[in-house]
Amino acid sequence: MLPTPRHFEQASSLVTEQMVADALPTGPDPKRYLESVREYVDAGYDEVYVQQIGPDQEAFFEFWQRDVAPHLR
Repeated sequence: MLPTPRHFEQASSLVTEQMVADALPTGPDPKRYLESVREYVDAGYDEVYVQQIGPDQEAFFEFWQRDVAPHLR
């Protein structure tokens, strides 16, 4: 836990956009999302929550419904 916002700013300055992109499924390729969800399912999770990080929430969930969810059934 970081005690102040300044500590958070200092810690977050060490993280690059590329580091985040490498650690999380991002972009238009549904395969990355499917692989990520399957890791959790294979580990025994029965609920997985997804979150769009960015301004276009509607487009993300349209993409999810069209390109990802059908392959998870």
